Amino acid sequence: MANKGIVAVSRILAVVLFLLTINYGEAIWLTIPAAGGTKCVSEEIQSNVVVLADYYVVDEHNPENTPAVSSKVTSPYGNNLHHQENVTHGQFAFTTQETGNYLACFWIDSSHPRPNPLTLGIDWKIGIAAKDWDSVAKKEKIEGVELQLRRLDGLVQAIRENINYIKGREAEMREVSEATNSRVAWFSILSLGVCLLVAGTQIWYLKRYFHKKKLI
Repeated sequence: MANKGIVAVSRILAVVLFLLTINYGEAIWLTIPAAGGTKCVSEEIQSNVVVLADYYVVDEHNPENTPAVSSKVTSPYGNNLHHQENVTHGQFAFTTQETGNYLACFWIDSSHPRPNPLTLGIDWKIGIAAKDWDSVAKKEKIEGVELQLRRLDGLVQAIRENINYIKGREAEMREVSEATNSRVAWFSILSLGVCLLVAGTQIWYLKRYFHKKKLI
């Protein structure tokens, strides 16, 4: 029994250490075409979620003279959340007001054509990952294990919120699917009724025509 208890505790500690080492951010690399092309990245985010992102240009062919790009971030309803032109690096931060796909686009100014494409790095952080834990630690005077436990608690809450969001979306999709199936069934019945009515009308008309012509 003691060995089982030690194994259980070891597993719990392993899970805790794993969660502590998780990179809560998301690093993304984009290749922007040289001939005035645009590259975009989107993320489906719930409302009331903090979003923080840093982006920077990497030119492998000419690292000493890094070219500039322009950027624009829009909400699911098309609201402009960030817009910057001719920069080699930048940052945007906002709290989402709508649930849906948030779109970040990057492009090279057409007035400065380049022979080679550019590489753009984006450090995209959402929710618990975007929280400034250093400020929290200084403000509340916590450190070490207590700080890590606070981070784990925030992570658990974020996971719970995501699960509830997924359940809600699943319920909505199920309702839409059931409503669609019901409408398709009623449409099929209506179509069959119309076909029978048209067929009956044609038979009645033919009988009347043949009777009038004394063919039957």
